Amino acid sequence: MRFSKLRNIKVYLFLVLFLFVSGEYLANVISKKDSLLNKENILKASLISATTTSYVGLYNLWYKKYPQSSFHFFNDFNEWNQIDKIGHVYSSYHVARKSHLFLKKRKISESLFKASAYSFLYMVGIEVFDGFSKQWGFSNYDLISNLIGTTLYYGQEKKLKRQALKLKFSSHQTGFAKYRPSLLGENSLERIFKDYNGQTYWLNFDFNTRLQEKKKIFKFLNLSIGYSIDGFTGARNNPNLDCLDCNNLERQSQFILSFDIDLSEIEIKNKFLKLIVNSFSIIKLPAPAVLFQNNSQFKWLYF
Repeated sequence: MRFSKLRNIKVYLFLVLFLFVSGEYLANVISKKDSLLNKENILKASLISATTTSYVGLYNLWYKKYPQSSFHFFNDFNEWNQIDKIGHVYSSYHVARKSHLFLKKRKISESLFKASAYSFLYMVGIEVFDGFSKQWGFSNYDLISNLIGTTLYYGQEKKLKRQALKLKFSSHQTGFAKYRPSLLGENSLERIFKDYNGQTYWLNFDFNTRLQEKKKIFKFLNLSIGYSIDGFTGARNNPNLDCLDCNNLERQSQFILSFDIDLSEIEIKNKFLKLIVNSFSIIKLPAPAVLFQNNSQFKWLYF
């Protein structure tokens, strides 16, 4: 059973990667074709096909395992100290970002608006899946979070023509998953996605362009403020469990101050290598950090 779940996650990650790489390849082929080809229509068809495939894959690998119900709403605002809402902001931001870069590179008209609209609508589709799931439901707060993430990207591109504020993610293994492995993950890969205690979402501040011109290091260096939670074995409260050291956990939020290296600013001539490096630009690199919580602490290396 454990192997089956791990395999399903790996299959879905491969599916997403395959759709991204094949989409990049198809777009490159299209851009080299004769102008008689309607590039926008072909890209639209490819986008619809890729989106449908990802939805089908997501349903079969995740939602199909859980009981279904009639469409309903669900208020989950008080769960996990809202870190899952920040996760929605992060996801919609990067769907908008990658979609915009993709369309902009192919010189599609109104690429920013189309990418932002696609990001929001794609995330709405996932909410609809939740709405028909008995275990969850359609969350208005998730919808608002998706809108915030999309707007954060759209607004900066529209007004600043760059991303002065960037969202990143990091993850580390915690000792909480062993108490409720079915909820928080039964293996290391599952815990990246399911154990909120190990997730940190970062807001990276890009230094202003004048400072970057004076000192090149500020072109790559970002100030990072992170948010994480600690001590959670349940969404709204921690249940009583059959263990000695897990029933008096202190549930708390924590803010983290650190710095980060912006990989997207590195000049790379090799297109394949550049694609790989840019793919990791959504992840916060380990670095020294100060944690602000009930008992503040310094860590030489925070993941």
